[in-house]
Amino acid sequence: MRYAAVALGLALFTAGCETMSDVVSSAGAPAAPMALGDWTHAAPAATLAQFEGVVATRYTVGSSLSDAAADLRRSDFSCAANVDTTGRGDPPAQICRRTVTAANCTGTWQVHLFDAHGAGRIARARALFDRRCGREGLLGGPS
Repeated sequence: MRYAAVALGLALFTAGCETMSDVVSSAGAPAAPMALGDWTHAAPAATLAQFEGVVATRYTVGSSLSDAAADLRRSDFSCAANVDTTGRGDPPAQICRRTVTAANCTGTWQVHLFDAHGAGRIARARALFDRRCGREGLLGGPS
């Protein structure tokens, strides 16, 4: 009985000394700015692949849609709720876009956040990238 009381006291003491972490878990909003890579020099396909990896890592299935949109806004993306009412396909709940111009090129990144049945949770996220340089039109065609 004495050993049980000592063990219980020791367990309560160590539990009382436990430090609770206030760091955001991987399911919460990331704190670091979003890296866009060396998009002016890399091939658009390589930039897209890198961006898709970043988006997949940051915005996992089940994480908060509003936290993801807030994180994108902190990384200078403009986000808006999708207002398309045509009912075609599976439209995203939020569309976030960032455009940067450098070295005579314009890069456009988009993140489409899909809601899980209106629950405010990410069902999936889609990353898109396009680069236009000089007199090129969208998607590399003539302007």
